[in-house]
Amino acid sequence: MGAESIAYSKWAYTSYTDYKISVYLDNLQTYIYKEQISTTNTAPLTDWWEKDKNVFFYITDGDTILYNSFMNPDKNGEIPKFDADDSEFTDALNDFQAFFPKRRAHDIRLIDTKAKIYILADFQYGIYNTLHDISIAISGLITILILIAFVRRKIHYIKDVTYGINILEGGNLNYQIPVKGNDELTQVATSLNSMRVALDQQMKNETKAIQANNSLVTALSHDLRTPLTTQMGYLEILKEHHYNSPEEMDKYINTALDTCHQIKEMSDRLFEYFLAFDPHPERPAEALEEFDGVELFIQLISELSLPLESKGLSFEIEDPMDSFLIHVNMNDILRVFNNVFTNIDKYADESEPVKIRIYHDNENAVLSISNKIRKEPRKNESAKIGLISISSLMKRQAGASKTVTSKDKFTIELKFPIY
Repeated sequence: MGAESIAYSKWAYTSYTDYKISVYLDNLQTYIYKEQISTTNTAPLTDWWEKDKNVFFYITDGDTILYNSFMNPDKNGEIPKFDADDSEFTDALNDFQAFFPKRRAHDIRLIDTKAKIYILADFQYGIYNTLHDISIAISGLITILILIAFVRRKIHYIKDVTYGINILEGGNLNYQIPVKGNDELTQVATSLNSMRVALDQQMKNETKAIQANNSLVTALSHDLRTPLTTQMGYLEILKEHHYNSPEEMDKYINTALDTCHQIKEMSDRLFEYFLAFDPHPERPAEALEEFDGVELFIQLISELSLPLESKGLSFEIEDPMDSFLIHVNMNDILRVFNNVFTNIDKYADESEPVKIRIYHDNENAVLSISNKIRKEPRKNESAKIGLISISSLMKRQAGASKTVTSKDKFTIELKFPIY
């Protein structure tokens, strides 16, 4: 638009066009003197015109057209002379004037006479093309500069991200990679920050787990040492026969047996702890057996509830709607039920029955066990990993466990996939 406004302005129509015509005439006049062009020798003018075919002209001497660049020369290179009113010439002139406005006549001197020359050319279109080419070049330069600036900014950002990655590789997980813009690099930086946070949290969790593991092992080692020392003392007494009566011997034997049970319980707790944090808990398919779920649950509940009923606990079992098949590992299921009923033995209040419900939907069978919580547990607190152990054992069956604790009620749900 700028090129067009300049090319077709008043300045271009007058001053610039007059200047271009003046230069053209000076050069043509020099050429005429050099080539000795006369009224009888105008053929060299065709060579001149072919140097710049965008400018047309004709030369007159009175009413005679000595030369015109509209028509092709003959075999001798000559352009025929015409009368000014010749129809062939006027038709050609009118065709060219439809595109190029006729300019005023200018004086020009041939070798043998003084003549008039009329120039037909659109010098404004020439300046428009020049300015258009310049504008394209400037636009291309601006585009290149913008691309360079954009690429340089992206390169700097890539360096920032790379610098951040190197810091993270060095172990400093508190460093946050800067997030700039909204493109693929931004997504990479965001993902790296998310990964950094997740990795940092995972390392903290691992540190806590190691600390908890060390604390548990230390505590259990101390707990094992006490009954083991007691047991060794009583066994030494029995070995040396340092007792006064069979009743005293039985007392020492019973005490040693009690400490054996304590050691077994502690070792079981230690086993459950490491089982609970097994990183690959799921059993292979060949380790699972098919059972009727209702029959298996009722059988295990009946066997494990009898000792608890002798302690005053009661059980209320809701009749299941219908049967279903489950795939489980029998050893793991026994551990799950032992943990569940051990929990009932410790924490269930005998004033209300333990409620058991067996049901299923299209995908899972559910065993729900609820009990009222005692104000004081019957036994000493354990390492509190029984529920974690149940969860891990259920995952081995491709199942799951869920616990809900309210103010005075505890519920555990065991979910098994059905087949």
